[in-house]
Amino acid sequence: MPTNCSEFSSGVKSLLPILVGVIPFGLISGIAVIQTNIPATHGMVMSILIFSGAALIVALQLINAGAPALVVLFSALAVNLRFMIYSASLAPHFKRLSAGWKTLLAYLLSDQAYAASILHISESASPEHSCWHFLGSGLTMWTAWQISVGIGMFVGASLPANWSLEFTIPLTFLSLATPAMKDRPTTIAAFIAGAIAVLARGIPFKTGMVIAVLVGIGIGMLIEEWKR
Repeated sequence: MPTNCSEFSSGVKSLLPILVGVIPFGLISGIAVIQTNIPATHGMVMSILIFSGAALIVALQLINAGAPALVVLFSALAVNLRFMIYSASLAPHFKRLSAGWKTLLAYLLSDQAYAASILHISESASPEHSCWHFLGSGLTMWTAWQISVGIGMFVGASLPANWSLEFTIPLTFLSLATPAMKDRPTTIAAFIAGAIAVLARGIPFKTGMVIAVLVGIGIGMLIEEWKR
């Protein structure tokens, strides 16, 4: 019979192998914070509040480009829309939890924690304990991410000023986007969005990326409809 402690430990163990890819990404993100001329304390608060590598990278890229705060906020939210899908699949399993529990688990939701726990939660014979599995994977991911971002900022602050590493921001984001292009609609949408983002660089208020995201999503949906 599983217990809260055993489920929590299982969640921690299920997340550990994923950290091989998470830690380097966190280190680069921390370095990117410093290279964007954001103070380390502000960057750490940013990382804790956002807790999304993709959204953090997008926000840094837009901040570095001088985009208005509303554009940065909207773009970060657009990148995180996928969490609505994750939440919808987790909701039936956690519907009996208190509002406090749901808030905590929602904050800890990440691609990695979801991947590490969803199968276990779906197959669990003890749903009252399965939330502890997600708590274990989510806390492990959160701790590793914040530590790696903090170390990255420390490393970035010690680098010579003439070592410009702004290029790590788009490169890191590309490394996130590439694995997601698994079919034709996604690939076409990504290339069109990328082309529009480049062509729309001169649009006022740095809204080119927002337009590119919206057009890319629209193109992808149209292609999906044509396939049916």
